[in-house]
Amino acid sequence: MITADSTCDLPDYLIEKNNITILPLSILLGDKSYSDGVDIFPRDIYSYVNKTGDLPKTSAVTPAQYSAVFKDFTEQGKAVVHIGLSSAISSSYQNACIAAAEFEDVYCIDSKSLCTAMGLLVLKACDFREKGFDAKKIYNRVNSLVPKVSTTFVLNNLEYLHKGGRCSGVAKFSANVLGIKPSIAVDENGRLDVAKKYRGKIDLVYKQYISDSLKDINKIDPARVVIANSGDINPEIISFAKGVIEGKNKFTEVITADAGCTISSHCGPKTLAIFYIKK
Repeated sequence: MITADSTCDLPDYLIEKNNITILPLSILLGDKSYSDGVDIFPRDIYSYVNKTGDLPKTSAVTPAQYSAVFKDFTEQGKAVVHIGLSSAISSSYQNACIAAAEFEDVYCIDSKSLCTAMGLLVLKACDFREKGFDAKKIYNRVNSLVPKVSTTFVLNNLEYLHKGGRCSGVAKFSANVLGIKPSIAVDENGRLDVAKKYRGKIDLVYKQYISDSLKDINKIDPARVVIANSGDINPEIISFAKGVIEGKNKFTEVITADAGCTISSHCGPKTLAIFYIKK
């Protein structure tokens, strides 16, 4: 069985098609707790922030929650491969490992990534399962791909990430100073840092980021590429990204995805990402 944290942000049709079990992180708005993608969605978060001025908090999946899911599958005689949110930005992966220690056939992978970049690893695990690989082989194959995942995104606003304290590089900037729109990258250890600084109107920044992300097309695995966003982006920008990708004529599958609540809570609206796995 393939399981993943809700932060993989895969579209529902891919989750259903590939029979993936999702474990939701918790979103805290004031004194109320919600489950990511179950009873709260990004639009609810943005409405709350606009109304209160307070940013949401997020909470990892607990060992007990993981244990209940792992127990259910192992009692059915199924092995489990779990792909978790980067251990550098959440304790979810560590909690999954604590739970997995109770069972023989549960394998936990630290994606060292987030959003649908992490989702690409989940889909690779499903590909390997389709080929008939056992859980241990899937675990080994997916782990070998972790360093090859390109996880970058460009922000319209630094406020969410700065206040959330998830990116050390953002501390170097005051919010929106000099009109900077930073591109954030996940490093080899799964931490977030500023990779590039763009200036100018956001739609022009998006287009430059898209072009920069896809310039080394021959170094990208042609199986899949993802265009992800956290809402409120001009649809023409998404169409532009699709056009650039299709113009390269290299990818078997182009996935468009909406960032879930956990990612949106830390990045805010109008965040755009291009994710892929390198060859």
